Parts: sequence; C-alpha cells; structure tokens
Amino acid sequence: MGASSKGDAAKHNPSNASGKEGAAAAAKRNQPSATGKEGAAAGAAASKRNNPTATGKEGAAAGAAAANRNNPTATGKQGAAAGAAAANRNNPTATGAEGAAVGAAAANRNQPNVSGAAGAAYGYAGVRNSFDHPNVYNADWYAAHQGAWSPANASAASVWTAASLDTVATHCSYGSTAPVNYNYGDNVIYQDGNVSVDGQSVGTGEEFSQQAADLAHAGHDAETADSDDWLPLGVFALVRSEDQHPQLTLQMSVNQQGILRGNYTDVVSDSTQPIMGSVDKETQRAAWTIGENQNVFMEAGLKNLTDGEAPTLMHKYGKTEKWMLVRLEQPATEGDAATEPKESTNN
Repeated sequence: MGASSKGDAAKHNPSNASGKEGAAAAAKRNQPSATGKEGAAAGAAASKRNNPTATGKEGAAAGAAAANRNNPTATGKQGAAAGAAAANRNNPTATGAEGAAVGAAAANRNQPNVSGAAGAAYGYAGVRNSFDHPNVYNADWYAAHQGAWSPANASAASVWTAASLDTVATHCSYGSTAPVNYNYGDNVIYQDGNVSVDGQSVGTGEEFSQQAADLAHAGHDAETADSDDWLPLGVFALVRSEDQHPQLTLQMSVNQQGILRGNYTDVVSDSTQPIMGSVDKETQRAAWTIGENQNVFMEAGLKNLTDGEAPTLMHKYGKTEKWMLVRLEQPATEGDAATEPKESTNN
C-alpha cells in the first residue's frame, strides 16, 4: 500500500483504533440503516480487519454494539446470534463459557425485558415440532440396538416421562436443598479466567471444567444393578439453536444414588452410544460421558434438565462448546406402551 493510501486509511481507521472502535465506525459509515444482524456482521468484519488479533469477546462486543445502534429493537435471539457469530469468527477457539457470556450479553442489550422462559417457549417449540422419528426408543428400537442402555423391568414408553425437580430430589434424597440454575453466560459467568455462579467464585475455567470431568468419570465408573430404581428424566434433542432440526437425542435416567445412565443417539445415522455420569448433590451439576471416549463429556444443571430446556456445555479435547437440550414429547405411535425393552446388561 502506498503512503497516500495509508494516510487516507488512517483518517478513517486510525492505526491505534481498537477492533471495537473500527467496527462501530465501519458499521455506521457503510450501512447506517442496516439490520441488527447485518450491523453485527459488518462490525465483526471491520474488527477483524482493523485488529485481526482481537479476542472473540471484543469482536462480539463490537458487533453487538453496531447491531444495537442500527437496529435497537432487534430481538434477543438476533442479538445473541450476532454476538455468537462475531465471537466465533474472531476467536473460533474461545471457550464455551466465553462464547456463552458474549451471546447472553448481546441478547440482554438488545432485548433485556424478555424472560428466559418466554424465549425458550417461543424458540424451541420449533425443535419439538420438527422431531420426526417416532420409532426411536420404542421396543423395536431397543431390539435393534443391542448396545443401548435400558433400565431393567421398565416399558419403552417410560423413558419419555419427564420428572420434576421435586420428584428427583425425593428420589435421590436431596432433601430441601435450594435449586441452582446453570444458565451459562447469564448467572454462570466466565471472566478474567475465573468462573462464578450467582456471583460466587467456583474456581478458574480449567478447574470448573475439571470438576465436570471428575463428576462424569465418577458416574461412568460407578457400578449399578438391575434392581436399581431408575427415574426417567426424559428424552432431549441436542441442538445449537432454536432453528436447528434435531438430529441428536439424549435419553437419561437417574438412580437413587444420583448415577446417570442413558443413550446418545444420532437418529439420522441410526447410531447410539451409552451415556454414563452422575449428579453432584451439593452443586446440582449433572455431568456425563458419551460412549467410552473419556475426552468427551457434557454437563448441565439438574434444575435446568427438569425445566425442559437446559443450556449445556460439551467439553471435547480441552475445548468447550455451548449447546441446548430441549425435552421432547413422546411421538404418537401404536403398541409401544405395553411392550418391554430388553433388560439392561450395561453398568
């Protein structure tokens, strides 16, 4: 680039301007009437050009700010999507905790008055309505998937039953322990390398992840018996957003010792792997492994699981992704309710 070109660029994009400042200016100059999503995209692109080493959080903040100025009435979903997209472009290796914080912040700025319950009821109805695999987890499915886990002496239909938090607390003898929400990016915050839950520090990001790993592996290694009393938590779709057609499902149950068992199923490829994990009585965090790969595990709050929409972290080889578990209703099929699946031979 020639000297005059550099000088012109400096007038519009000062060399010492941050990615956030460049994003805001570029978004305003180039398309002042752009929508929130377009503004976020422009902001993220400008942030990347002006400061290619900007963090995902900085890029997302810039994009969200541009989106809010250009379209202050954008919905929480649009703001969250914009923030998440900017974060992913500028720092694709950001942890799930960081990405969650960015998305939640963007959503809160653009639509602070929408409750989580209202957003979930609106957004995730589409996930439930688009689930079109009525034969998964019925008696024939268990017969065809000999490696799947199933509770002994229980009907196939029972795995679809949803349990309330009070029911789980009674089943597991949790007493009157106050419920704990785990809404990553909302009340679970990652900041400056540390994680806090409801304003209370719970350790560094690495320690928080290791706690989930220890909980999942302890449940994986726990012995169970056919005589155990398994309480179904339901069947969930695992999705990244409310717009995603459900392909992955999780079916989970908990015994009286707080041990988790179930199945992780790809309904498109018709493949399944067992889920093994546990619930921590004090923190009410649930964590589980998928199959025998000890480097892949997931976690969610017990209360969130019983609420029906559970923000979920998937830890894979040292990186973390945020997903959502959306409880599904049992599909309308004939002849399943009175049919018994095979007895469990898995621990």
